[in-house]
Formats: sequence, C-alpha cells, structure tokens
Amino acid sequence: MKVLYAIQTTGSGHISRAKEFIPLLERRFQFDVILSGPPVQLDLGHPVKKHYRGLTLYTYKNGRINWIKTLFKNNLWQLFRDIVKLRVQDYDLVITDFEPISAWASLFKGVLCFGMSNQISLWQKGVTKPKKKFRKNINYLKWFAPAKKEYGLYYQKFNNRIFSPIISSQVRTLKTSNDGGFVVYLPGYQETLLLEMIKKLPLFEWHVFTPKRNTKDVVGNVHLHPIDEKIFLKHFAAAKGIITNAGFSTTTEALFLGKPLLAIPLKGQIEQKYNAAALQKMGVVVLKRFSPKKLEEIRHWVEHPKSIHIPFENDLVNLADRMTLDFIKSQTDPKLLMDSQ
Repeated sequence: MKVLYAIQTTGSGHISRAKEFIPLLERRFQFDVILSGPPVQLDLGHPVKKHYRGLTLYTYKNGRINWIKTLFKNNLWQLFRDIVKLRVQDYDLVITDFEPISAWASLFKGVLCFGMSNQISLWQKGVTKPKKKFRKNINYLKWFAPAKKEYGLYYQKFNNRIFSPIISSQVRTLKTSNDGGFVVYLPGYQETLLLEMIKKLPLFEWHVFTPKRNTKDVVGNVHLHPIDEKIFLKHFAAAKGIITNAGFSTTTEALFLGKPLLAIPLKGQIEQKYNAAALQKMGVVVLKRFSPKKLEEIRHWVEHPKSIHIPFENDLVNLADRMTLDFIKSQTDPKLLMDSQ
C-alpha cells in the first residue's frame, strides 16, 4: 500500500504534528511526503519529495491578514497547474493535513483522500462557536482541502471523529518551571511594534520569537530570537507566561504544560476565531490585538498570570489505527467508510 502524506507549512503546527505522525506511518505504509506553503524553518526529519508554493497568507504589521496582497501575491494559475500535474493516482491513499493541492487533485482524479487537521473540527456539531457574524465563513474552510474522510483535532473530544491534540514527544517530556520570563510568539506582528509594546510593560525578562529574524539580539530586558525549535522550547518550558496567536499547536502546548496563556487571534483568520472562542470558554484570556489600546488588560495579565492545565492524552496510535481500519473498510465496501463518518 502506497500513501501520499501532504502537509501545509503555514504556521509551525502542521510540521510539528507531522514529525510525530510520520514514525507511525513508517510502521504501517510505504509513503511519500509533499509540502505546500511558505519555506519551513523546522526540520521535518523525513525526506520531502516536493515542496510546492501552495497558498500563503500575508499580513499587515499589526498581524491582520492582508487579503488584497494574499490574492495578488499567490499564483493561482500555478496552483491550478500543480493540482492538475500532481500524480495522486500513483497512490492508494492520500492523507492531507489541510494541504489543498493534494486534496483537490484527489477530488478531481477520484483518489481516496483522508483529511486530518484542527480546522476539520470547526464544522462539527458540538464545537464552541464565535459570534454569529463569523460562522458563515466556516464554509470557505470546508472547501480549502476537501477530503472523503475527516479526522478532527480539538481541545475537547465531543464525538468519535475528534481526537486529542498531537503534542510532540519533546513537549511531553519537558521539565517546566516559571523561572524564566514571558515568551511572545506573534509571527504576524512586526518586531518593532512588539518592542514598542513590551517597553510599556513591567520589567520582566521577555523572549520574542519572530520568523524574519536571522540572529539573536538583546534590547534592554527583551531577548529577540530567530525561530529555533530547541531554543523556543527551552524558554517555553521556563516561561512565566505565553503570549501567542490563537493557533492550535502553540495554544495546546501551553495548556498541556499548564502555562499561563494570553491568546490574540489573527484578525481575518476564521479558524483562530473559533479557537479563541473555545479557549475563552476554558478560562484563557483572549484579546483582539496586541496594541496600546489593550495595554492595561495586557499589563493586568502579566502581573496576574493564571495557569490552566489540560493533560491531553496521546491519541496518535488511535488516530493511525483508525485511518488504517477505515482504509481497509474502503477496499472491502465503500459504503462502510461512509457509515463510519
């Protein structure tokens, strides 16, 4: 049996998840890996057959998505060509982690495709929903990377199609403390804006990680870091608190380690609106932006950080076994696969 595992590279969560999932695939299938999206700053630990340009979200300096730049900077004609040329028919199964090229190629060419992502959870019954005005936009996500069979990852397991977040083995084995400073990971914000805000906050030690930085620097009590997984996890484990977007991976890691968390959803990103609604329901502090207008609320959180600990179970083997069983069902009787939805 030959599998194509396709991973989107927007954000670090998809790659972190893949690093944990690939060893389980190796025990079960012969497979190739493709990526699509911006360049990867984390090591996947496995050969990549091809990295496609895919789709990339562009943001303003304050983190808000720039939809006009996103539309014109992405080469939609190249995306269509990649979908047409990708030979998914050479595989028995395609597994997509919210990767659109493989998903649409599978749909057009009649190849079985399984989807696995946090986004899939967001249109299931039982999910915590944001304000009504955002709910209609979830339909766009449904068609971003369509799949025959869907496996959602979420903060709570509210039905048998939802699995616990995939927490990396590195994070699971971290020795934690609160002896370090505060960690800031807001990749959509410009570094200068972050520095201006932190100068107005209490004189703790701060560790700011930004994707556009290549070398480490220190400005007063602020340590500026490039994206480096080992350094990030070192400061993450010792942090007094974490300030980040409402992306799924970093927020679940903070909850797993019991770290105080301040979540700032990326404006215009629907999945983060849904994640933020769930986090707020769990007691996490959620703010609309990291800006002077929110300074007093941020200051209060820094001075009185509140930790929430959720010991997510390791669902990896269950997920891989379910996929294997569902593939076997699809080969014996496709109706059984539909029944298992």
